[in-house]
Amino acid sequence: MLACNNEGNKSAGSKVTFSDLVAENLKGDISSIEETPYQTDSTGKIGAMDSCCIALTEYDENGNVVKYTTKDSKGTLKEEGTITRYENGMWKGQKNMKDGKIINSIETSMDDKGMYTGALAYDSTGKLEFYYTGLSQNEQGQITSWKQYDKDSVFRVEGANTYDKYKQLSYTMKDSVGKVKNSGATKYNDKDEQVENSNTNVTKDSTTTTVTKYTYESYDDMGNWTQRTTRNEKGKATKIAKRVYTYRKKE
Repeated sequence: MLACNNEGNKSAGSKVTFSDLVAENLKGDISSIEETPYQTDSTGKIGAMDSCCIALTEYDENGNVVKYTTKDSKGTLKEEGTITRYENGMWKGQKNMKDGKIINSIETSMDDKGMYTGALAYDSTGKLEFYYTGLSQNEQGQITSWKQYDKDSVFRVEGANTYDKYKQLSYTMKDSVGKVKNSGATKYNDKDEQVENSNTNVTKDSTTTTVTKYTYESYDDMGNWTQRTTRNEKGKATKIAKRVYTYRKKE
């Protein structure tokens, strides 16, 4: 629910109101993005490709994600997800597969005003695993709060997200007694690119905060980044990602 509703508004007059490309700060009529991860050497320079995984994300003509696949360095399909959409472009549901087998799926429900009313999450056998209520959303269609219950209607966790338009600024997850279990925050540069993510995990015995930073080295002609370096909180490079964009040809 957190990852699949970061949608931004398209221009007025369009039947489809929401677009993942807008929310992801991407330009142009993109049909797919292929992202390949690479290791870094001791000096932070690009090294060998990671064995897993090359990620391919496919977008429909409205700029919304409809499918993703991951493959290892040998080209073997590892994971696959298919996404369905409501008429206005908002996220309707998703089915995830790994090594050719279903691992889980989720379906949302929506009222006649275009507002989410709930969601059902199923396990690999198609049995109900969790359900979500108390969903609220902002003008961009992004989920700002939710509650999760298990199949026996036992309240498990609740979450809240804050945004600046389509940019997620922070999130908080609390357990059934209201204790914060996980929280995070994101910082952006003047291009609206993510430059820092912090994540705090709280357990019974400890609290751990992890900070991840990003720098951008190259862009294509549309202004979309083609190489990004992931760094730890000390600035040491830990991974480099390269992207190849496929754009739809104008008729």
